[in-house]
Amino acid sequence: MNVITKCVFTASALLMLGLSSFVVSAQSPLLKEQIETIVTGKKATVGVAVWGPDDLEPLLLNPFEKFPMQSVFKLHLAMLVLHQVDQGKLDLNQSVTVNRAAVLQNTWSPMMKDHQGDEFTVAVQQLLQYSVSHSDNVACDLLFELVGGPQALHAYIQSLGVKEAAVVANEAQMHADDQVQYQNWTSMKAAAQVLQKFEQKKQLSETSQALLWKWMVETTTGPQRLKGLLPAGTIVAHKTGTSGVRAGKTAATNDAGVIMLPDGRPLLVAVFVKDSAESERTNEAIIAQVAQAAYQFELKKLSAVSPDWAKISTI
Repeated sequence: MNVITKCVFTASALLMLGLSSFVVSAQSPLLKEQIETIVTGKKATVGVAVWGPDDLEPLLLNPFEKFPMQSVFKLHLAMLVLHQVDQGKLDLNQSVTVNRAAVLQNTWSPMMKDHQGDEFTVAVQQLLQYSVSHSDNVACDLLFELVGGPQALHAYIQSLGVKEAAVVANEAQMHADDQVQYQNWTSMKAAAQVLQKFEQKKQLSETSQALLWKWMVETTTGPQRLKGLLPAGTIVAHKTGTSGVRAGKTAATNDAGVIMLPDGRPLLVAVFVKDSAESERTNEAIIAQVAQAAYQFELKKLSAVSPDWAKISTI
């Protein structure tokens, strides 16, 4: 076989195997340039992970930075709780007693507002829903008590093969010392890996996976973040994380989730804005613009294959 024939044969073989991964590799720099344009000039450190359905690896911005997760770790925690439910160690219907005087005070907790009295009981399933869908801090710490604390969550994350992340503190500990939030950190690669573990539906039972997906889709926090500039009705299963403002800087404005494309395939996007001197509106706009750019990038690839997707790409 001469060189020319061999080259033609190789090219034909690649076409038969499908060129989607090669197209992504060639076009990804264009998306990265778009994202870099979005964050340029912002008084913040922005981490991004975008993992398209054809990509072998995620596109990463600031891959070596450690980003405080804040409440994004409630996704990780929910996965651990549901894992223990699947193992029979916990039951979704088991009751947990909540003593109003004993829990974290002066914090975000829709659950505490929804219940009256000095003491009441809630089921584990309710705690999960409050923690994931509403980012409830009291519910989160009660779940930590059930699974064995932050150390147990850290060990679980490591067991998933996600090494560039750490959890050492619960909500009460982060509230007690503003700097502790930086010890609950993730790299952008690790953020993408956890989303992949969640989306691939291999870590949990079918029932547990369906519940967690439902709660993530029903997230009430951060509507102007990943979802902010996407077409109305786009399904987004996501978890936000937000710090307070100290000395004019916001330590964390985060959102990580799975965006469903029109063809039913998943687009994984995580955007973490660290130590920002920008306004909350600007921080959230950064996240929304990155998600929009990633979504449109995937739609353009779809429209190149089928013109039917072209009209959807004009968002």
